[in-house]
Amino acid sequence: MSAAASERPRTILYAAWAPFFSGAERALLILLDALDRTRFTPIVAVGTHADLAREIEARGIACVHVPVAYADWKRLPAWGASVSRMVALLRRERVALVHANDVPSFQPAGYAARLLGVPAITHVRFPDSADGFAWFLRPGFARALFVSAALEAEARSAAPDLFAGRSEVVHDGVREAPAADDDTRRALRHELGLPADRMVVAITGQVSVIKGIWEFLDAAERLVKEHAPATFVVLGDDLKGQGALRRDAEARVKERGLGAHVRFLGFRPDAPRLLPAFDVVAVPSHVEPLGNATLEAMAAGVPVVGSRVGGIPEMIVPGETGLLVPPRDADALAAAIGALVRDPDRARALGRAGQRRARTAFSPEAHAARVAAIYDAALASSPGSRNLGRAVGAGA
Repeated sequence: MSAAASERPRTILYAAWAPFFSGAERALLILLDALDRTRFTPIVAVGTHADLAREIEARGIACVHVPVAYADWKRLPAWGASVSRMVALLRRERVALVHANDVPSFQPAGYAARLLGVPAITHVRFPDSADGFAWFLRPGFARALFVSAALEAEARSAAPDLFAGRSEVVHDGVREAPAADDDTRRALRHELGLPADRMVVAITGQVSVIKGIWEFLDAAERLVKEHAPATFVVLGDDLKGQGALRRDAEARVKERGLGAHVRFLGFRPDAPRLLPAFDVVAVPSHVEPLGNATLEAMAAGVPVVGSRVGGIPEMIVPGETGLLVPPRDADALAAAIGALVRDPDRARALGRAGQRRARTAFSPEAHAARVAAIYDAALASSPGSRNLGRAVGAGA
């Protein structure tokens, strides 16, 4: 085989269940956009043909719908069909390596990879029990990519034998937002129906209990009573619950007489574009493996008030690029937000520092290079997969 053929791009199959579009799906798109296409050709197998699939197809990347079914004797035909379709896909596309975007997406693709001797790696984006990790990852994996050191430590404590010697910390990347001048901010606020003459404080992403929606609304109520000059915004929805929790939150706002001060903007796939409209972003999560809402706000130059949990302290340098507060503490959250609302110059300074940190520490290019190095290591340790990947060039 010629040297040129051996240097043809390796095909990487990305498996993503993606029942709804959230931070995990956005992180995958950022990786795909930054991936070195001279070395790797991506194909994405989605378990749900919805928002993520449309975004992938819009990029001209091959996208195949393969329903996810888990190893369960009660649903053996569905599981067998899912694995068989994955095996056929890996063979047809001469896949060199499988990369699951999260642990729940791993099983069918992982079994297919095992049957064909193809290395498989998985992102770990959420905590689980030792039994949960072991069950999802039963086919076996070469490396586990944790989105934060906090999540890795938690998982290795829960399942030391499973992850020992096979884990890496790979923080997600984030796209830097274009510089937003005053005209841009005014235009965005006009588009969203927000006041131009008040500070705007937002919570973004999934509307859920563990993301701190109730603490955010409690903090907003306290600040309204203190006559803080701010409007509060919920940008996102309860996609997992089909809007049920968001409707509960809207009802609570109405009951407390906060309707003039709190706005619900719903789910927006272009949420990062809208962030310059805000002066502060709150991330009052109870649990947060990493927190894409934090990264996206930093990239847009918006200061973050976040909970001191999980991966958030790995992104925010307290007092320099944002503020940290205890989780589940609406009073502390209100005090930190209020301090920035009453000192816009400090808020802007924190935002600028956060943007510099996002640019240097969490760039898409640095993230993609780190992942590519892991691909190289996995491929080097799997001769069978390396030969299969080279066969793409030989058969072209």
